[in-house]
Amino acid sequence: MVSNIISQERLTKYLKAAGHDQSRALTLYGWNIQVSEAFFPVLGASEVCLRNIVSAKMVALYGQTWWDDPVFLAQIRKNGTRIVKTARDKLKTQGAVTSGGMTAELNFGFWVNMLLPRHEPVFWPDLHVAFPDLPAAVTYDALYRRCDAVREFRNRVFHHEPILHRNITKEYSQIMELITWLSPDKAKWIKPYSRVMTVVRQKPK
Repeated sequence: MVSNIISQERLTKYLKAAGHDQSRALTLYGWNIQVSEAFFPVLGASEVCLRNIVSAKMVALYGQTWWDDPVFLAQIRKNGTRIVKTARDKLKTQGAVTSGGMTAELNFGFWVNMLLPRHEPVFWPDLHVAFPDLPAAVTYDALYRRCDAVREFRNRVFHHEPILHRNITKEYSQIMELITWLSPDKAKWIKPYSRVMTVVRQKPK
């Protein structure tokens, strides 16, 4: 039964896209799974690039145990401090807490929030030094907004939400552009591992 494959609420979105043809709706649901999966390499690359740059900056500003620095914690305020301490305490139960471990444990949203406007004068007065591959024309605000847009799209993909109504080609181009801003070498390397455009061309008629 269809209800054993997809909930009625979720099916409704695909039925609308399929002209209320149930068989085509299920085909579109399958395609949505495939195109979402195809985004994993580039979404992962964008997250890793950003968190590596930001964590390196935190080490430069606050030392190897930046997550415990009171000046850093005051800057990221109560919610940020809660997130950092939760990650630290989790790592403590597994052994030593290291900068690499903290960098991997904290999620994409945390790293994007390190680019919130209020952090610019404290963390990023030398934006194009910290992000040496960022084009000169790209402002701090533009970088933050792009990172946040990729974060939002990443959450939709990772939480199995429909993305068939999005402009997939545009989303892919913007993610690849962000990776290029962060690391042109990583963008060039990851591109062959992405099947996004191949799957886009396979979208059911």
